[in-house]
Amino acid sequence: MKLYSIRLIIFCLSVFLSNAALAQTTLSSQDRKESKDASETKTLLKGGVSPKIKSFGLSFSPLVQFGQLGPQQGGILALHLNNKWEIGAGFLGSLRHRNEIYSNDLRQQFSALSLAYTPNANKLVHLSFPLMIGVIRYQDEMMLASMPGQGGRYDNFYWRNGRNAFGLQPGINAELNVHKYIRLFAGANYRLAIGKDELPELSGLSGQVGLKVGFFNHKINHKK
Repeated sequence: MKLYSIRLIIFCLSVFLSNAALAQTTLSSQDRKESKDASETKTLLKGGVSPKIKSFGLSFSPLVQFGQLGPQQGGILALHLNNKWEIGAGFLGSLRHRNEIYSNDLRQQFSALSLAYTPNANKLVHLSFPLMIGVIRYQDEMMLASMPGQGGRYDNFYWRNGRNAFGLQPGINAELNVHKYIRLFAGANYRLAIGKDELPELSGLSGQVGLKVGFFNHKINHKK
């Protein structure tokens, strides 16, 4: 694995973790100011005087990705907390109907836990820091060669019995609030593949464009 790839991953993870630490520090400061009773026990879901979860949302994001990994498409289903944090599940896979015979791109699928931090989501244009952690499954050329007929190339058999590697994909996106329930985003990311079956074709830099549809900041009325 090239040294610059490792440095890029370390830098992206550092940005994500530093933003997380900053958010936690800010929340802690607010808790100290708002709390009337410092001895009262606070919890994540129901925190008495100053609850941690003040709003929630749910969104689905269809997206396309292009770059060193070839053209891919997929989507992310995410839960939003406090209009800053996102946690959910995502999927990306090579375009099924591209030219399989003349394309040198390794056909692959990426199923992952999806995390994101958006520090200023209420601004018209803002940044988001996504992170996907999961499994990359890819076609085994030796298995394809042993399968009879060209139609076997489009069969799901080799996905169920193919090879896989651990995948880590940090990135950065610019988001535009088109509507209260719609956001457009575009950005860049780098996928790193790790494991016994890791191949150079599984790691690479990609661009990404997509659409977030849902509600993002539904306020929670905590009873006092």
